[in-house]
Amino acid sequence: MKVLAIGNSFSACLHRQLPPMAAAEGRGLALATLSIAGCTLDRHAENLAKSAADPSFRPYGARCVGFAAGEWPDGEFNASAGEMLAHGGWDVVAIQQGSSKSWDYAPYQPHGHAVVEAVRKACPKAEIVVQQTWAYRADDVCIRDGGLWGFGQDEMAERVFAAYDRFAADEKIARLIPTGRAVWLSRKRETSPFRPYDPAALDACRWPDLPPQAGDVVGRLKWSKSADTGEMEIVRDTIHLNKRGEYLQALVWFGFLFGVDPAFVSYVSPFVGKSDAAFLRECARDALAGRGNVG
Repeated sequence: MKVLAIGNSFSACLHRQLPPMAAAEGRGLALATLSIAGCTLDRHAENLAKSAADPSFRPYGARCVGFAAGEWPDGEFNASAGEMLAHGGWDVVAIQQGSSKSWDYAPYQPHGHAVVEAVRKACPKAEIVVQQTWAYRADDVCIRDGGLWGFGQDEMAERVFAAYDRFAADEKIARLIPTGRAVWLSRKRETSPFRPYDPAALDACRWPDLPPQAGDVVGRLKWSKSADTGEMEIVRDTIHLNKRGEYLQALVWFGFLFGVDPAFVSYVSPFVGKSDAAFLRECARDALAGRGNVG
């Protein structure tokens, strides 16, 4: 199966767990991702138009794995969405909105329609699907108490899911990959869910101390040396999948692509324990089955 994901870091992370999972389960998968950090549908539409006019315009970081000799080379290179769509022979092409705009339907259109039409024209035999993305971790500056957007994690999830459902319906896309729902289910079923810490606690931390981070599949804090000051400082990531989340995402995609019940996947990530893997497999299974209401 040849799969192309046109997106950003929320799809580029598929390379970490989906190919080894497919290999371990005996499934043939050739996966390519086109990624620009934070890329939204309007920017994808703009890039497609530019690459049609200028073939040398290659703004994406492409990564490919699993292709036969003479197809796309394994590894990373610069590419345009237009050239990869035109010469890929794809079975599935996945698109998504940038997470910062995923909760409001207004910026999906008309740019999303332009992207869908470009894919349909270039790959009439491919199935177009949409990856449903996820709500940020509860300590994110946009959704924490008093945050920039004025609503919390549950409302972000509700808005994200509603926007993706509407987009798929408007564009007559039959199937969504419910990564966001799997993330939401894992949060609701955690026996000890993540609790936001007092942001002032970060000021009191000294290397290598960090606030508790367990209980979510999104986000991580880490120490890194500042290039400007040379001092160690805490880097906050409250939007990307962590190691648990990457395994969960791979389970959802694998089940979706190959029609397999994720509960019976034998592959376990080297970064996830046995019992936790079983928990995440159940979340992936129920997300794909549409079980578990949001709200």
